[in-house]
Amino acid sequence: MLLAVALIAACGGSSNKTGSSTTAGVATTTTPAAPQSKTLGPGVTATTVKLGVLLIDWGCVKQFVDSIRTTEKKTYGIYFDYINSHGGVAGGKKIVPVYTTYCPINNAGELTACTRLTEDDHVFAVVGTFYDPTGDAQLCFAKQHDTPIIADSLTQDLVGKATPGLMVTPDITPDRRLRVIMSLLKAHRTLAGKTVAVLAESTAKPRVQGVIDPALKSMGVKRGSDASLTISGSDTAAAQQQLDSFIERWKTQGVDALVLVGDAASSKQFVEKIRKQLRGVTLVSDTTSVLSGAQDEQRAHVTPNPYDGIITAEGQTGAEHSQGQHAQFCHGTYRTATGTAVPSPNAIVKDSHGQRLDLYGEIEDGCLYPEMFKQIADRVGQYLDAQNWASAVNHFGPIEDMSTIYASLHQGKYDADDTYGLVSYDPTIPSLGDWKRLSPVQDVGNA
Repeated sequence: MLLAVALIAACGGSSNKTGSSTTAGVATTTTPAAPQSKTLGPGVTATTVKLGVLLIDWGCVKQFVDSIRTTEKKTYGIYFDYINSHGGVAGGKKIVPVYTTYCPINNAGELTACTRLTEDDHVFAVVGTFYDPTGDAQLCFAKQHDTPIIADSLTQDLVGKATPGLMVTPDITPDRRLRVIMSLLKAHRTLAGKTVAVLAESTAKPRVQGVIDPALKSMGVKRGSDASLTISGSDTAAAQQQLDSFIERWKTQGVDALVLVGDAASSKQFVEKIRKQLRGVTLVSDTTSVLSGAQDEQRAHVTPNPYDGIITAEGQTGAEHSQGQHAQFCHGTYRTATGTAVPSPNAIVKDSHGQRLDLYGEIEDGCLYPEMFKQIADRVGQYLDAQNWASAVNHFGPIEDMSTIYASLHQGKYDADDTYGLVSYDPTIPSLGDWKRLSPVQDVGNA
């Protein structure tokens, strides 16, 4: 179910003077950038700033997904309250959140939310969960209405269509993630001595030619035939026949490593077939969404799990992150406000009807987006408008990203996450398997 995959992959005080604030116990500069204009943007006054918060209506998609979120508004409110009680943003402004939910079955609801937040509610910026794969909703905010957004999933192509600096993400774009993966594979000689082929969706051809082919050439590995699958909607019959043909060819070529490009290429139906017919093949995926497929196989008690050992690049695992200072700040703030401890990242939490709840992810996002907004707004200073926001982002440099260790924003780089190492899926990690570290995380900002 492509919707489910996409949703999974989706989902201190300051002053006008030079100074610093504390985010997660780390001193961060709050020196305002030199203003490009001395105006206030929509929803901004001398004392307040209206911030839109975009949330998925989980009730309309719960039949498609493994877990849902039920208390997001309350959770976001905890962190807005914390920021407001610790000096606000941009010289003391209090954040006034404006929440709106939408059903992501198509992009109509998200486009309506854009119109409502920008033209009716007149918010200055929007944070939260943006799903629209077409990018129309994201561009509605950041291009049509010049509204800054901090979104959960962006592509380099989409970012390039907006005013530079108005569309940022605390995550990493799929384009840069692929470059990072290939760089790490080369650095750690993971594919040395192997015969490598590529399995990709037909739409991923530019990424294969522009990133993977040059990277494999620089590694000096032997190459097998590359496969491009034609996938049309839910009908994969033609793609299955194409894969069968390529598997037979790979057997004769001695292919023992495959790089899978695209969510569909890494889906269960293809991975299961590959594992059955190419025993011992090393699999590399360009997306961490394979973790969901791997854990689905665990729930179904499939043995051996076809995803066992699949390699990708990831930042800290949930267990590693939960021990770090950013998580300690976010989780401590939540615990103080609610009296409830944050569950471990691998804990299974269910509601009274047996529906799994993504409480851990809800708390992580509830802390992440307000804190990133605060940092950029503090850098802008009192004249909070779109022009000054874009200028601040384009000259930001290192930034505290509550979901990771190393992060940065600057001209041409609007995906913050720079913390990556190689990982592989290990089905023996409780309770449904998780990533196992193959190489230490490092700063890949220049990868």
